[in-house]
Amino acid sequence: MIYITCDTHGNIDFYKIKEYFKNKYVTKEEYLIILGDAGIVWSEKEFYIGDYSSLGLTVLFVDGNHENFQLLSKFPIVNYNGAKCHRLAPNVYHILRGEIIELNDLIFLCIGGATSIDKFHRIEGISWWDEENISDDDITNALENIKKYNYSVDYVLTHCAPSKYVKKIFGFKTDSNTEQLSKIEDCVDFKYWYFGHYHIDKKHKNFRCFYSDILEIKEYKKTKKKIDYELLVKEDDELFLRNRKTNRLTKLREEDLPEWYYKNYSYRYWYYNLKGITDIAFKGSPFDNHISKDSVFYLHYHGKLAKDENESPINREEWDSSSWRCDVVDFILAVDKYSPNINTSKIKAQINLVYDQFNGGNFFRNKGVNVRPFPMVNTPIYKEKYSDRVAKYEVVEGDNILSQFVELDRAKEYAESYVKYNLKIDLIRKLIGNENYSYLEAYDTSYNHKKWVYVRMIK
Repeated sequence: MIYITCDTHGNIDFYKIKEYFKNKYVTKEEYLIILGDAGIVWSEKEFYIGDYSSLGLTVLFVDGNHENFQLLSKFPIVNYNGAKCHRLAPNVYHILRGEIIELNDLIFLCIGGATSIDKFHRIEGISWWDEENISDDDITNALENIKKYNYSVDYVLTHCAPSKYVKKIFGFKTDSNTEQLSKIEDCVDFKYWYFGHYHIDKKHKNFRCFYSDILEIKEYKKTKKKIDYELLVKEDDELFLRNRKTNRLTKLREEDLPEWYYKNYSYRYWYYNLKGITDIAFKGSPFDNHISKDSVFYLHYHGKLAKDENESPINREEWDSSSWRCDVVDFILAVDKYSPNINTSKIKAQINLVYDQFNGGNFFRNKGVNVRPFPMVNTPIYKEKYSDRVAKYEVVEGDNILSQFVELDRAKEYAESYVKYNLKIDLIRKLIGNENYSYLEAYDTSYNHKKWVYVRMIK
């Protein structure tokens, strides 16, 4: 998967991509492309490489006009998927101007740069750099590269737009940078031209300006080799993957697998095909200290199979494959992504209950707490395994149920830990209530009392 957006400005507009990817399954084999004004390195004190790297996917950006070009030039230049780039981190790259990068069998011509209309209010070398302008050398590099591709690419990625479209789409004045891009437009065939800079989301034919929008290009990584649905495994020292059922080596290497194969490690590497699933079942961990380790997913690719009221398989032998020690949240989000025909809401409810089981133990003191990963999914009231005890208390934040508890003391301890270690608030007003107040304890965490953290009886 490739995602396109623009103008994140360091941490100023970072929230839009952080929120977007919060509940999405992504890997470093997927790409987020920022069309300039990323601002990832703005000053010696304003470094946001870690924030962007922690998104989980590979971040690529062309430069805009609001970049610290002096700092960017200090990073090593490497070749990444055919393009010369500054490498900021193992999964964060700045694509140099005029370079062509190949991603998921698609070809992207990348040319950063634009004019700062506010440069007269900025300080050269501190908040504005003359290197923002597209040079003749940048255009020459682009022309030399597109010649290698017979003057044809899939996408052109820039920060500003060619002069003709600056006038047509926005009615703005052109400048030397938009004129430079006009030279490229006359020389290359392309399917789409994407850009940012103008702080608006707008389309015109095959040109598109980005600001808040995030586009998904669902051209998944292709493979030329035939891959069956069976679970694949690989030992640490092996080059080729094995068929789990026959234990025979295949002709497949890990890099042959398309994007929709989920990988996890437990004594060996295990790979699960998450595309084309027709049914899925789940068996939660029976142990209150193992959220993911002993929970199991069952996958089927040929229709529907029988499950009980807890979404567990009736006959485990009927299923095509089952998971082994994988991250349950990442796994189900990946199923949502690659097999969107499957309704996973009931299984997400069962995952919520596994988290409730974990929280009912003694595992969150002094290090933060686990909240239900799918708080908006309708979830049955938590019941203890191997006993008749049912949850009577819950901890909520606003409309989100964070967890449910059989014991009141555990609920109170959880709420206190959540405020202190998850919200990182040490001194806060704690209110004692009762059943008539509709809560037993409350933590004043917001000016809006509806968003406070409450311990309350389950209705």
